[in-house]
Amino acid sequence: MTWLNNYLFLPVVILFITGSALALMRPQPRSMLILAAQYIAVSWLASTSLPAAGVAAKLVTGLLVCVIFYIGIRQIGDDPLRGDDQLLSANIPFSIIALLLVTVASVSVARSNLFAQFDIRIEASVGALFLIAASLLNLGLGTDQLRIGIGLLTFVSGAELIYGFIEPALALIALLTMVHLGIVLVISYIISIQIRYAISENRDP
Repeated sequence: MTWLNNYLFLPVVILFITGSALALMRPQPRSMLILAAQYIAVSWLASTSLPAAGVAAKLVTGLLVCVIFYIGIRQIGDDPLRGDDQLLSANIPFSIIALLLVTVASVSVARSNLFAQFDIRIEASVGALFLIAASLLNLGLGTDQLRIGIGLLTFVSGAELIYGFIEPALALIALLTMVHLGIVLVISYIISIQIRYAISENRDP
């Protein structure tokens, strides 16, 4: 697995692509494929600080979160975004400018001495800071539950990527795994309740 460290620029590129796509696209069930690619890239970067068991747990948890999110949305009975064929979010020019600013800021902060005492790889710090900034941007671009869920999951992924270099303990990995699963279960439950309530309201005479 050490040979993967020679290609750490690849997961950083993947994070830039997936983070930008999740911010520019309208939230929808197929966004889980992009989120899954993001989890794979995060696990790749985490392999520089965590043992193999921790990386495997992180990857399996991320993919499980995407599956639960997707199945939960599709089994609601009415897709919360059904009938909306727009692929991109509104205010695309603003979103692109904001993403460019976020990218420049992430690279600039990562190249500073902010994390020098923790011996964090530059690739991991760039990817983590971009995830945190992109998640805040994603949360600010909309109020629907699916976007909020994706934003929260992205934020936690970026934060734990940095903290993995500070305290790479398996107990902490297990705790963060529960955080990911808790977020996706709560968001899926809220969406299902709202859709069922809307259906019942439409059926009332």
